[in-house]
Amino acid sequence: MFTGIVEEKGIVTKKAATGEGFKFTVRSKSIAKTLAKSDSVCINGVCHTVTSKGKREFEFTSMHETLKKTNIGELKTGDEVNLEGSLTLNKKIGGHFVFGHIDDTGVVTSVKQIKAKGKKDSDNWEYWIKIHKKHAQFVIYVGSIAVDGVSLTVAEVTKPKGNFFEIKVAIIPYTYNYTLFGKLKKGDRVNLEFDFLGKYVLNLLAANPRIKKLMKP
Repeated sequence: MFTGIVEEKGIVTKKAATGEGFKFTVRSKSIAKTLAKSDSVCINGVCHTVTSKGKREFEFTSMHETLKKTNIGELKTGDEVNLEGSLTLNKKIGGHFVFGHIDDTGVVTSVKQIKAKGKKDSDNWEYWIKIHKKHAQFVIYVGSIAVDGVSLTVAEVTKPKGNFFEIKVAIIPYTYNYTLFGKLKKGDRVNLEFDFLGKYVLNLLAANPRIKKLMKP
């Protein structure tokens, strides 16, 4: 389990095809020091198991099933990745509970910089992300969502048009500079994990025949 608070950006130093999928090596300044073999680590929002570890690098293997559901397979040598170590009992929960189990990917449709209005203000950025309409029930206004492992608040939600709807998230300078958001551009694919509380509530409600009937459109 994770919190969606990215601790560091790592760099992919190796990528090798295996019978299971791809084996990656990531260089890290701080996260690698805290990891041990078999530990969980969040890579761009996806939970992986550390298979080997050095002083400043660690390895993990991404399986075919994970590659189908996420953007991990698109990574190449030299790419940066968002990193977060697993949640511990003495770790602050600054974001929300994130499991690292990706529901789907979305596509960035717009990136807009909002210039500061005064000297005491700072620039911010607005990102619009296109998501398949089958997930609309899991996204609510001012609800939580993890995008490439970053815990964010949904700032705006559009009604589905065709097979998709869009959400807006607002990014502050710190998040822009210390996560992959600073490099995201229109057309990029991002990993999405919806709030697990909402998913479980809907699942329980749908199990009740009376409520299930009311939930039908």
